[in-house]
Amino acid sequence: MNRRLLLPLLLLTVALLAGVQAQRTDRAAATYTPSNAMSGARVVTPLFSVRRVPEFLQAPTADRNLTTSLNGVVTDLPEGTCFEVAEHGRRLYSMNADNAMAPASTQKLLTAMAALLHLGPSTVFTTRVVAEVPVVDGVVDGDVWLVGGGDPLLMTSGYASRFDDPEPYTELAALVTALVDAGVREIAGGIVGDESRYDAIRYLGTWPDRFKPGWSIQSGPLSALSVNDGFELWDPVNTASSLSVPARDPAANAAGLLDDLLEAEGVVVRRRPDSGRSPLHPGMVTLASITSQPVSLLVRQMVVESDNTTAELLVKEMGRTPAERGTTVAGLAVMLDTLERAGHRIGEVLPWDGSGLDPDNRLTCSVLVDVMEDDLHGSLLVDSLPLAGESGTMKKRFVGTAGEGRVRAKTGTLRGVTSLAGVVDTPAGRRLAFAVISNGELPFEIRDLHEGVVLALLSYPAGPGVEALGPLPVVG
Repeated sequence: MNRRLLLPLLLLTVALLAGVQAQRTDRAAATYTPSNAMSGARVVTPLFSVRRVPEFLQAPTADRNLTTSLNGVVTDLPEGTCFEVAEHGRRLYSMNADNAMAPASTQKLLTAMAALLHLGPSTVFTTRVVAEVPVVDGVVDGDVWLVGGGDPLLMTSGYASRFDDPEPYTELAALVTALVDAGVREIAGGIVGDESRYDAIRYLGTWPDRFKPGWSIQSGPLSALSVNDGFELWDPVNTASSLSVPARDPAANAAGLLDDLLEAEGVVVRRRPDSGRSPLHPGMVTLASITSQPVSLLVRQMVVESDNTTAELLVKEMGRTPAERGTTVAGLAVMLDTLERAGHRIGEVLPWDGSGLDPDNRLTCSVLVDVMEDDLHGSLLVDSLPLAGESGTMKKRFVGTAGEGRVRAKTGTLRGVTSLAGVVDTPAGRRLAFAVISNGELPFEIRDLHEGVVLALLSYPAGPGVEALGPLPVVG
């Protein structure tokens, strides 16, 4: 039996049995007519009465009121729209929720959950500097290799400081400090960037040309050794990828940045930086290493900033095995298998990337709600989402409405696609998971329409007052 159904069925059974007992008690109380009904009154509701769990009495009315409220707003949504709302696995409202839809950047929620499940929240990626010989009298006699570990947030301080919502990152200069502390004063060869952990496909072939170099680029060149998202030039203020220049060889670019930082600290590097694969013999010496932020924080940065580069590198990492380099194709297969084994509804899910840039991606509103209520990591994913009116891609959403500060969500936008998926924390203390996606010819005000639907959730649960659901007082 599905684990999601076990607890509701058990509670329903208890509620039905308790309801019968409550009716018997109520009838008995109704036949008693004392001269002063409240004189010496005491509560006699049985221990297992449904009145002791008023949510069971409140829920039917609250659900009907929510349905009525939503029916009044979903009629304004375009025809090609799916929508679902759930609480702890119980569907409260569903409209075309199992239809396959193009998700845009809400695709990142599947990438995030698969990464948390498959890689683990505490996993870190290691960037190493290795050589064939140890340091002798301050000198490394030969080349050293900068070996990429897939860290998507390996950056210089100048690049990282431009972002409005600074997230933890890995400072490349920490490698310089570690090398100097290890006694390195001269490298007789050069620094060679090694990106062999993943394949060297920089941009997915299925992406529209407008998302690739020469157009409105939306991702850095994908590489297991990517510093500053793989950009060699970038605007000092504006963080838009379209204003940056991608490196033709990200590994060589990373090696060059390390070379510059070392020389700024007085370390002599005799040869020019380059790229290539490090020797595989067991005698290799690790001179220094740094670790990335844990996967939990990589996921947070990805969804808050809607970072396409981070999403695609996480997919490649999921596809890597000890025997095979990480690839997008292998990573997407792992994503589907991981989500399916976790019990999520992937029947209509067809991923072509991890970021949502590919217009041929398909998923459902149901699976988006599923991952936010995942038994193991759902709460971690939800807590990573940007907050309306405060952070990331939600900073300008729901501003001045009751949803400001109460809605955490991932946005998505492509040509003909607008989506929003996350949670609402209602004033009554309930948390509802929702997803809404619209495809097709969309009206100009489509974001406002989506927000109107989400705002309608804030009244839940609107049902009978608690005073109407309490134990019945009778004279003792």
